[in-house]
Amino acid sequence: MKRNKHTKSILPAAGCKLYCHCGRPAVLRKAEEVCRTHREGAMAYVCSGYPACDSFVLAHPDTLAPMGSLAGPELRRLRFEAHKQFDQLHQSGIMTRRQAYVWLAQVAHAPMSHAHIGHLGEYYCKEVIRESKAILKRNQALAKGAHKGKGGVQNVGAYAARASAS
Repeated sequence: MKRNKHTKSILPAAGCKLYCHCGRPAVLRKAEEVCRTHREGAMAYVCSGYPACDSFVLAHPDTLAPMGSLAGPELRRLRFEAHKQFDQLHQSGIMTRRQAYVWLAQVAHAPMSHAHIGHLGEYYCKEVIRESKAILKRNQALAKGAHKGKGGVQNVGAYAARASAS
């Protein structure tokens, strides 16, 4: 497995296994056996108790490093929604991608090396969803104010600047 500065922090230590939250070891399987995937040949770490324990996490295609921690159906749903909301922060231009990840690290109270949705539990996924929606709503209100001649557009990036400065 190829290791680099992005994967070494999330890979289990050499000789160590990846474990599910239920205590069983995870096994590497073809992702299509457990989920719908858009990448041909994608792999996933799956709880060895599958299907009784329906927890898995996709693996990076190049390194086979897990893209986070194993998650059951509810946590996967929350992570999907959190990613959808989070991605809008940088795709809309409110923040740069880097600023968005700095913001995520602050919301999740995590170091930048673990500022990834795939590392979050249910509580922090819900926080990311809530906070992202609030920022998006504020941004829409500022943009509407700018269209009415109130000059609100200059403030749109202010939150992102504060997030990256702190």
